[in-house]
Amino acid sequence: MSSEMATSDHDGFTTPEWMLGIGLIIMPVVVIVASIAPWYQRANMATVIAQETARTMVLADDWAIGEDEARSLAIEIASNHGFAATDWCGSPAPGCLWISIGGTSPGAIVRGSEVVVQVEVPIPGVVVPGVGQVAEFQWAQSHTERVDDYRSIEVP
Repeated sequence: MSSEMATSDHDGFTTPEWMLGIGLIIMPVVVIVASIAPWYQRANMATVIAQETARTMVLADDWAIGEDEARSLAIEIASNHGFAATDWCGSPAPGCLWISIGGTSPGAIVRGSEVVVQVEVPIPGVVVPGVGQVAEFQWAQSHTERVDDYRSIEVP
């Protein structure tokens, strides 16, 4: 028997294995984790728009005035998140902001009725390095606010 120590042809990991590990394991995780914050921000924006516009509607004295105030509030909230007034669409469509104001008695604010606000916002997809943004989708949010049962009414 020889007293020489056996040698191996393997000195450790190689650069291609390291790059493959980063490319296939670490990068997809980083991309997904980095995408979560914008998703959450847009979903939260939709919730705030729905809640605040519904509250504006139930506090208004007149439906038309309330709807104007509610829509301008929605535009203001969206602009604070980087959207322009031109990003709003008249009907739900991919990539557009959309709002619908209705309720149990649309056109009139009546004690005990409900105002329903539906909002859709675009959620950015995952940004893939070298490819760009992939898989944008729409997020829908709805909020119902009840007009106070004991609300004061104007006496002529």
